[in-house]
Amino acid sequence: MGIKVLKIEFSEPIHPIRGLEKYGKIRILVCYGGVPLKWVEIVNDPWQEIIPAERVRSTIVAQTGQELTQVILGQQLGLKTEANHLLPPISVVICTRDRTDLLKGALEAILAVDYPDREIIVIDNAPSNTSTAEFVARLPVRYVKEERPGLDWARNRGIAEASHEIVAFTDDDVRPDVGWLRGIAAGFADPEIMAVSGLVAPAELETEAQIQFELGYGGMLQYTHSFKVDGSKLSTRELLWSSAYGVGANMAFRVRVFAEVGNFDPALDVGTATRGGGDIEMFHRILAKGYSIFYDPRAFVWHIHRRSGEALSKQLMDNGRGFGAYLLTCDRNRTVSRLEIVYFAGVHWLGGWMLNKLRNPDWLPRKLLVNELLGALKSPFSYRKAQLQAQQLASVASPESQSVEQPVIVGGLQ
Repeated sequence: MGIKVLKIEFSEPIHPIRGLEKYGKIRILVCYGGVPLKWVEIVNDPWQEIIPAERVRSTIVAQTGQELTQVILGQQLGLKTEANHLLPPISVVICTRDRTDLLKGALEAILAVDYPDREIIVIDNAPSNTSTAEFVARLPVRYVKEERPGLDWARNRGIAEASHEIVAFTDDDVRPDVGWLRGIAAGFADPEIMAVSGLVAPAELETEAQIQFELGYGGMLQYTHSFKVDGSKLSTRELLWSSAYGVGANMAFRVRVFAEVGNFDPALDVGTATRGGGDIEMFHRILAKGYSIFYDPRAFVWHIHRRSGEALSKQLMDNGRGFGAYLLTCDRNRTVSRLEIVYFAGVHWLGGWMLNKLRNPDWLPRKLLVNELLGALKSPFSYRKAQLQAQQLASVASPESQSVEQPVIVGGLQ
């Protein structure tokens, strides 16, 4: 039994929710003035096709009373006003490989984003056919082919191709909300901020695997409050848990920060043996240099979670492998001492996160968590293999890349 997912803007008229005969629950992201406030759940028991508008409204008020009161009174009394920040031009980079059908939905959503000055760049990463190029040719976006396989090669190519001082990254299985780029711009209103991330909401919870990932495993970034993270004030544990502050599906950077910390590490993430870690390693590296990042839920996107149990099982194994490779990169880059990394891995990651989940899995199947642990144990071997591949690819730049290439990291800081 699936869960219906939708967004409701409370400052606008509330309408009945229809088409619910196959759903036992409705999960609503309640927003006010475009700002996400809270997730609200309505139990559809007995299963009804329609839930009346009055029940929707009363349930929202009952579950978000404090949040709604604060934001409405704040606006009416003039205690909270929207900051008058600039809307700087933004380069939007979406990396893809052989998933033209998914890309169509992502580009449709990006083109509908409400923002006055932005460019859209599609990085086609080592494609096996021309379907993406043919599709993109019909749209007002820029197409770039990066022959070297690996998501971080594609991201680095996006940085090189970007025309603007802020570059925002997303994926082909993501559907940005209409206010996504305005939320990113708000995050960069503080000149100290070098990176911004935001809420990643589930686009659908139709299958058991999607529900398990979002509500059992924890999904991606789920905070509905904004916060600033100052890298110079973090403990070692907080610094190594950089996955709490940003995710590749929804991240943006000031381009100049890459001159200070280096580009994405091409020995990490999808398209390599490590299968992940490139995004959180970049957030970690920025914070380890003492810079600040910002999380703003207004910069939110909808992510299509894996629909099958088999795909989710593979994803969690990749998560374990990618996070282990990320820690090995931290050791290689000496952003944190080896002893502290070993302690973090044993006590906080393997002991605190994985073993606790295995002991108390709730309704998340243990076999999924075992796969994540197996991935972690494989990470040293995967990391070594990915490093060798990255070194080989770095020595032979693709013809399309030679004229615009920026320095890249292959397992270490420059």
